Amino acid sequence: MKKIIIIGAGIAGMTAGIYGQINGFETEIYEMHSIPGGECTGWDRGEYHFDGCIHWLMGTKPETNLNKMWREVGALDDFIEIVNYDCYCSFEESGETLNLYKNADRLEKYLLEISPGDSKAISETCKAIRVLRKLDISPNKPGDMNSILDNIKKIMKILPLVPILKKYTSITVKEFAEQFKHPLIRHTFKDMLPPYIQAISMLVMLSTMNSGDSGWPMGGSKRMALRMEKKYHSLGGKIYYKSKVDKIKVDNGKATGVILDDGSGRSADYVISAADGYATLQNMLDGKYMDERLKKLYSVCEEYPIHTSIQVSIGANCDLSKYPEFLFFRPSNKVNTGGGIGNEILRVKHFCFDRSIAPKGKSVITLLMNADFDWWQQTYRSKETYNFEKKRIAKEVCTAIEERYPETQGKIEQVDVATPLTYVRYCNAWRGSWMSWMITPKHSIKYMPGNLKGLDNFFMTGQWTMAPGGLPTALMTGRWTIQRICSQLQYKFKTSK
Repeated sequence: MKKIIIIGAGIAGMTAGIYGQINGFETEIYEMHSIPGGECTGWDRGEYHFDGCIHWLMGTKPETNLNKMWREVGALDDFIEIVNYDCYCSFEESGETLNLYKNADRLEKYLLEISPGDSKAISETCKAIRVLRKLDISPNKPGDMNSILDNIKKIMKILPLVPILKKYTSITVKEFAEQFKHPLIRHTFKDMLPPYIQAISMLVMLSTMNSGDSGWPMGGSKRMALRMEKKYHSLGGKIYYKSKVDKIKVDNGKATGVILDDGSGRSADYVISAADGYATLQNMLDGKYMDERLKKLYSVCEEYPIHTSIQVSIGANCDLSKYPEFLFFRPSNKVNTGGGIGNEILRVKHFCFDRSIAPKGKSVITLLMNADFDWWQQTYRSKETYNFEKKRIAKEVCTAIEERYPETQGKIEQVDVATPLTYVRYCNAWRGSWMSWMITPKHSIKYMPGNLKGLDNFFMTGQWTMAPGGLPTALMTGRWTIQRICSQLQYKFKTSK
């Protein structure tokens, strides 16, 4: 029986472990943290549970490829309730509110009523949302394993989408938004996502929501990760927690195991790193296998931006269920997250639809804000200054929340601030990023199969192999890695015992 060592018990690592066990391998996962899930996680503060990952999950719609994969790895099943709400978000400005409905027909009718003068842009946008439903973004196997017939079928499917793909991959979200005359519509689209990324990213997201494939699994991120851990253990897999991998052992151009940070070694026939990409390439492999493309991806942040954020989570002794689940608004004062970054828009999500998150009559809200990693890294050198800045941000956010949600005044019981350094400490995340690179019109990023030139029996997997990352990427690439190993060994890949 061939043995595989997997670095990291996040979604990609556990997915690789589950499919590895199903396909007859002996697998072991080494995880630096004390719990599974990686960045798919949550934490408790008093009576409240703060979710640190899922806003909505692609693959919750039954009979889709992704849904089948989530079920194969134990993340979803018939007993997990999926919540779908009508709006992606509501945007408030100058006393007006715009609801961004998930259903494209409803959205088109609603936007036309608000701004008949934008009829052309509205119709083209909603048409694109409908058409992009046909885009296959969750294939059963990686493109490099496709046969000629597979590729012909893929080309035939994508041909009708080419005009839309070409149009919206060549412009930014900001440029897309500027076509709308109505200021509220323009600002809603501009502030939904980072303004410099490809507009197609936003439209594919809205298309997924329009198809009904963007629900919330009750219990949230941490419980989903624990279900996968249970599935992996049921197949005989082993996870070693608080076991940080320091180096990947290489003998004669072949990965042969790992060395832990306590100096002890573990041997295997294959090594899969589902850990952070930079930590894998630069630290565990000493930078020896980074080609020019990889060096540029990890060094030129201006061209290849990443998600570096602060998450503020609040537990309040009041019911906020009457408010939109995801609300964007402008506070009276910007929230300064350090390094000169002032957040003009607050994106606030409440979790009143999931009663496992807070006791009855109480509410949890979370918000992500842009952050400057270098500034926080410098600040972290002084624990006193670091803690002061966290408290300052908590106070500024609470002031804004109490102003917009008056029910919370005097009722806030818990506040938690996760900085970019929090992501580094718990997940070893490069520059505190919780996803991989954002894709811009000028700098597209090709999928990386995960194998490195000059290093056999080694694979990288997870979101740092396929931008822009996220949970579906972790799931798919974890599966694809085992498919590649099975292909090398001429094993027939299986999805169940």
